[in-house]
Amino acid sequence: MDIVNIANKIACGGTDTANTGKLGCLSLFGTPTNALLLRKGTKIPATTTFNVAYLTPLIQQGTIVPLIGASSFEDVSSEDAYSTNASGVKRLNLKGLPEYKLMFEEGHEFYRQMNKLQSFKGWDLIIGDESGNWILSTNADGSFGGFTAGHITPELTKRKVQGGDSEMKSVLIQFTNRLQWDVNYAVLNADQLDFYAEDVPTVNGVDLDFTVAPSNSDTTLSVTALLNSDHDTKVIGLLAANFILKVNGATVVPTVNETPSGTYVLTISSLSTGDLVSLGLWDASLNVDVTDLTNILYRATPLLTATVVA
Repeated sequence: MDIVNIANKIACGGTDTANTGKLGCLSLFGTPTNALLLRKGTKIPATTTFNVAYLTPLIQQGTIVPLIGASSFEDVSSEDAYSTNASGVKRLNLKGLPEYKLMFEEGHEFYRQMNKLQSFKGWDLIIGDESGNWILSTNADGSFGGFTAGHITPELTKRKVQGGDSEMKSVLIQFTNRLQWDVNYAVLNADQLDFYAEDVPTVNGVDLDFTVAPSNSDTTLSVTALLNSDHDTKVIGLLAANFILKVNGATVVPTVNETPSGTYVLTISSLSTGDLVSLGLWDASLNVDVTDLTNILYRATPLLTATVVA
């Protein structure tokens, strides 16, 4: 269903005076545990069907970066600031800005990737709660988007203290447009969506390595594919369409056989000494280096390269 038809579907509102009645099913938002980082200025048209099929190519292209499944959340928003004159009249001086802290317990490769998110005014964010609801901003042209973020700061990894909390890393996000949070927002309720936050695909890093260095007259390349989170878990099920192979800069389409699991034999024309071979993962339909394997996304960076030896 189009996003414009499900946004705020069970919420109430008014344009003349405040509607403070409590009849009907109230739309409430829970504890933030998920976030979708959108490239600054990204707009979601009102007619968009907000589902995994819509999100996946944007994630592959880097337009959206998902942060899913925070272990805990802290609201560190600033308070509104007031002044009081000699007559005792209080006046609002400054409206506080929302600031959220999401904590993750996901291991060191995840923490290294989190550090790439450090920025200032580089992203907008859609926020998801533990019940599968999403809150996003509304635009004057009827489209939707993320809340405008100022600084995004991955904080120092907290080490485990014996008997205490486990090791974790947090990301601190301040939002700079207070009006979005007070008025210009919409809630997508979980019962109007056909997916859970855990269904949103995230990009997994892959290490590609030659089992044997390419040499003169070879017609096959043997390559292992392991997750770079642990450099041990095999990536299985890749097909020829998931790879991009180049010899001396020219794309070559190989025949690919997986044998044994996680090891791929690529059959090509004969190589010559001095040829430069590069191999990566690819999605030709989007022309991006993130490939989609049954709703699991993989990226192999940097490219695996080798010069053919004699």
